[in-house]
Amino acid sequence: MLKSNSKRSIVFIILGLFCFGLNWIREGYYELVVFIGVIFILLGAIFSFIAIFKNEKGSMKFISLISFFVILFFITWFEPLHVLRIVTWLKNVV
Repeated sequence: MLKSNSKRSIVFIILGLFCFGLNWIREGYYELVVFIGVIFILLGAIFSFIAIFKNEKGSMKFISLISFFVILFFITWFEPLHVLRIVTWLKNVV
């Protein structure tokens, strides 16, 4: 049975993918949607690490962690300007 941190990690990874998909489907670039997607994906990875350190049963925690790295790889491979836009946006906000 999945524990709560494993479930949270999967939910946040899916929400992050949804945000990136929403930005990809719509015309134009929406910085806030991409930023929220990155935050969701990072939260998914954090909850996956928490699940690993708490030794939760099941393999979903590893699948979530692997998908985190795969998603970030594909984002930087196919849309390298997303990363640059997010960093620039954060620099201007802070």
